[in-house]
Amino acid sequence: MPTISPSGKLALVYLSVSVLWILVGDSIALRISGQNAEMLDRIQASKGIFFVLASAALIYFLGERFNRNLESSFQLNEKLERKFKALNEAAREGILDYDFQTDSALVNEKMQFFVPCTDQPIPNFWVTYRSRIHPEDVGRISEGYRTLLVSNRISWQTELRLRGEDDKYYTVIFSSFLIRQSSGKPVRLIGAVQDVSELRNLQIEHYKQQLKYKRAMTRTIIKAQENERNRWAGELHDNVCQLLSVAKMYLMDMARFPEHRENLLPETTQLITDSITEIRQLSASIQSPVFSKMSLATAVQNLVANINRVSSFEFEWKEKGLKEGVLENEHKLMIYRIIQEQLNNITKYASATKVAVQLRFEGNLVTLEITDNGKGFDPADAKSGVGLRNMQSRLLAYQGTMDIHSAPGKGCRIRAQFATNLEKPQDLAMAL
Repeated sequence: MPTISPSGKLALVYLSVSVLWILVGDSIALRISGQNAEMLDRIQASKGIFFVLASAALIYFLGERFNRNLESSFQLNEKLERKFKALNEAAREGILDYDFQTDSALVNEKMQFFVPCTDQPIPNFWVTYRSRIHPEDVGRISEGYRTLLVSNRISWQTELRLRGEDDKYYTVIFSSFLIRQSSGKPVRLIGAVQDVSELRNLQIEHYKQQLKYKRAMTRTIIKAQENERNRWAGELHDNVCQLLSVAKMYLMDMARFPEHRENLLPETTQLITDSITEIRQLSASIQSPVFSKMSLATAVQNLVANINRVSSFEFEWKEKGLKEGVLENEHKLMIYRIIQEQLNNITKYASATKVAVQLRFEGNLVTLEITDNGKGFDPADAKSGVGLRNMQSRLLAYQGTMDIHSAPGKGCRIRAQFATNLEKPQDLAMAL
């Protein structure tokens, strides 16, 4: 039902009063005169003046009422406009108010960076706005806009690239709210454009850094695996293979000269026994300890016992506040592998006579310290070593840290820390 304007209402009231006065005015005059012809003539003469005065009073009061309503509306409109202007100035986003009927839009100052304009409202706004969209995004945005109009939705959000006033493209998030008539026909669209270019650039840079880190870690792991394979091959070739080769020579000699059997058989048996021992030691260094069957301390003691068979040093194990029940098996394995890696480094390079390992548990923070009295080294020269990088890679998987304190002739102390309440990333867990 169409709304009647104030002037229409006033005309309708005046018309109604006029018709009513014409219909009942004579009857009222007859009743007042009481069959007195002279009084009736005076009433008839003054009836028109009374109607004019009454109509003027009615129109005045109605006009005053309509005027007060209009003034209230104007004041409210001015108040809303002031609030809208303040909101536009305070908003970080570019804001637009698009009118479907006129195909024009009002934009705030920040939106003018993306849709430069000299006059407002901006005519042919959709054509202007479309020309500012990156060519690769135009089709997607146009299709999404058409889908919004033909659907019953009232909101839409998408990401696109808009050309700014400096002719550079910026990544923005466009959020819109559609105002529809009761019939569903859209009449206005309120939109906001938020510049997220810096955020996206940071995300891309973070992704590149993560990718670079993972590639470096993968190369480190592969190199460490290759070095470990070479070590196994060297152990098998230099020890086991040599022992078995000598045992084979003794067996061949006994086959050719049975009289040598009595002297060579015990030595051959001992060579085979030594070969079995070497293989067991090598297998023990490769195989991960089963922590469901032994404690971390026991696993480390077994590791040291195996190493002392080929390189003897005094070993000391200390625990402070350790609660192995709180440690996951992955935590224990990481600690074990770090100790194993450093003991191998000490055996190969340090020529140490004393090695101490201390494990402290403070709250959810685990601290591992490995100290030796060996040759020492310059940490700046050793940080690129595969063994140290391998230890650091394992700690990084738990957001842990590792400090190296050493100097030539002053031994070495490695201090590693990690928190037990941090989960290990799945991809790193698989890699390690």
